[in-house]
Formats: sequence, structure tokens, C-alpha cells
Amino acid sequence: MNLNNSQRLQWAVKATQYAETYFRLISSIDGKSLRLTPIDDEIYQDFQNTFPNFSLIEIDEEEMKSTNGKEIWRNWIMKYEKRVSDYNFGTLLRKNVDGDYTEENTMFVTRMQVRVIFCIFEILLLI
Repeated sequence: MNLNNSQRLQWAVKATQYAETYFRLISSIDGKSLRLTPIDDEIYQDFQNTFPNFSLIEIDEEEMKSTNGKEIWRNWIMKYEKRVSDYNFGTLLRKNVDGDYTEENTMFVTRMQVRVIFCIFEILLLI
């Protein structure tokens, strides 16, 4: 995808707005009642089977974006193409859950990746 500077800027603004909205959402709503999709439980189970060693505390961006990591994530995300809206739109994610949204602590991912990470937090809050 070849984007000009104006398109890149528009995209970056939208990705930032989406990340800020998610952050406000998870900061203001009890995680036990937060549902991002009607199939959160299914997404969680599938994620656990596909990525059994994934760390939520400190996300390994290099591993996620390696050639092998990209292929595994792409295949996993595509399973939800017709079931989760905006599954492949880009957004920002904090690499370290304890840090703020800063340039050093932020990475670009798809919304599906953000949703699954929030689904895991929801389920962990129920345990």
C-alpha cells in the first residue's frame, strides 16, 4: 500500500483516536461487564490454542512482526474476517501494559489483535 503524506497523517490520526477510545473504555468500565464482540469467549479460546506462550505484560514486537509471526497472526486474524467488524483496521497498542501511550511503548497492530488482548483481560478479571 502506497500512501502519500496526507493519507499517512489521516491514518495516524484515526489510529490514535481509536487507541484513545479503547483506553478510555477500559479505564472507565468494569472489565467483568465489558464485551467487545459477541464472540469474545470463542476468540479467547482460539487465541490460547494458537498463541499459548503469548505474554500480555510485555508484548514482544519483534516476535509478532517477524516473518513467521506475521504469517501466524495473519492466518489467525483472517478466520474472523466475516465475523468481527473492522478486524483488520490499524490501531495502536501499548507494548507494556503498565506504561502509557508513548512513542517507545506503542506499536501498530490490527484491531483484531487489540480486541483479543482486551478479551483476555476481560476473562482474567472473571477468574
